[in-house]
Amino acid sequence: MSIIYSRLFSLAVGAVLFLFPLLILTIKGSYNFLAAALLMLGLIFCWGSKNLIEISREDFVFFGSLLIYPFVLLIAMVLQGGKWTALDYPWRALAILPIALMLKTPSVQITCTMRWIQGWLMGALLSGVVALFLVYWRGWLRVGSHITNEIPYGQIAAILALGAFLFIGLYRHCIWRLVCCFAGCGGLYALISSGTRGAWVAFILALFSCGLAIFKWKFPRVAVAMVLFALGILALQHSSLVQSRLDAVRADMLSYQNGDAYTSTGVRLELWRLSAEIAKESPLFGAGPGHFKEALAPKIGEKPFLANYAHAHSQYFDTLANAGFIGLAGLLVSFLAPLVLFWGRLRSSQRLERVFALQGCGLIIVSMVAGLTQPLYAHNISVIFYFICLSVCWGFSSANAVPSPRLEDGME
Repeated sequence: MSIIYSRLFSLAVGAVLFLFPLLILTIKGSYNFLAAALLMLGLIFCWGSKNLIEISREDFVFFGSLLIYPFVLLIAMVLQGGKWTALDYPWRALAILPIALMLKTPSVQITCTMRWIQGWLMGALLSGVVALFLVYWRGWLRVGSHITNEIPYGQIAAILALGAFLFIGLYRHCIWRLVCCFAGCGGLYALISSGTRGAWVAFILALFSCGLAIFKWKFPRVAVAMVLFALGILALQHSSLVQSRLDAVRADMLSYQNGDAYTSTGVRLELWRLSAEIAKESPLFGAGPGHFKEALAPKIGEKPFLANYAHAHSQYFDTLANAGFIGLAGLLVSFLAPLVLFWGRLRSSQRLERVFALQGCGLIIVSMVAGLTQPLYAHNISVIFYFICLSVCWGFSSANAVPSPRLEDGME
């Protein structure tokens, strides 16, 4: 029997899919090994079943749109020069191909779909428990430095929380819906504890967008649940931590208006302004990938603290400065084209396909909005998490998806 159909291979794929979302915000560096293992399994699968893999027109569009951005960066590198290391993270989009092709196969889906959902729910819940411990027992003001920078930590927590809430739509039994709710609240608490304002806004917008889709499905109970959680989020804005972060923004803006840019918000605004100036000098392909710091140096003037920044604290302004308007167009295509494809799958008659398509939409929306204040491609953990989740959502929401019998029992 071929290895790709063996029970051992399926167990290995399921184990990695279970552990990846479970450990990403709990054990530092775990995502590197698990992502590498999943990629290796995908390559083994594609090599062992190359004559059986079917690639649809949608697959070509999906994969092609994701590769547009790294391809444009490569052109900018050839024309403008730059640092080859700047291409490392964007070209990791190639990892999506073997993983997504493996996961869209019915035999793999039947075994592994449940593992991913269980790992996701437990990971979201565990992130909240760990954040609770660090805040109330260790006295931390902001959570996230035990894994990575607080900003990407908050962004990942936002995606975990959103996905857990969306999984409510898979189940009809109250116990599993409660599990999803508790898991979503755990991820939401981790997000709040990180103090990441951009991810907070991204979560709200993504929740609103997904809520619109759920109303279109005419799932009243799920829609009501989403509305109630949205109201709960609004109530949380009155908490001391959230209020303190909002007060910090107001103080930063007041300082910036008075000429003091040495604040969190002020630094970002200055970096964005100077990024636009860099783009004016080389509008098509920018200063070259990885050359932001060098291009910024002659423009900082009397603000030497800006010399410490290697990116523009915004994915869009960073791309604009490094790869010009052509690069920015490629970046937008790499976000919007997959989003449109996922959104089109929300019309499916199969609930499993719809929920994973909706999770894919939420993943992209959170990443796009959060990218306004922090580059997606600035942190290894953010890039790996984004591409792995994107490949899983695409594979499990594919047109030939076959629901797991264990899932069917929990659906209406």
